[in-house]
Amino acid sequence: MRGGGRRLASVSSNLVHSEDQITPVQQQLLHDAYRQLRTAVVKYETFIGRELKPGQPVPVHDFEDMAGAQRDVEAAERELWRLREELLGWVRPSWAPGATLVADWLSDEDAIYDEMDAGAVR
Repeated sequence: MRGGGRRLASVSSNLVHSEDQITPVQQQLLHDAYRQLRTAVVKYETFIGRELKPGQPVPVHDFEDMAGAQRDVEAAERELWRLREELLGWVRPSWAPGATLVADWLSDEDAIYDEMDAGAVR
């Protein structure tokens, strides 16, 4: 090896697991983190603008409530990515927008979490 015996690592050299390779307890941790994020996003969505129709009042929201909902989404998202990195070796892409910036952040692959029986995993 060149460079005094040092070996350079790249992103592709990280060990990446799939969810079926981790323990049921670890799968449940991911499931719980996903549910927490989904719940936080549903709460936050009440503050997202909707189509305004003639004759209807413009919705006004309490700033503190909205800020709190946004903090909850950000905290839940950080926890989910922390677990993904710790348990699966997945690193969040630097270009990925936060869940509070993306209205349709749930993907079709995430639907499996909706169908999981939480009791069966424990």
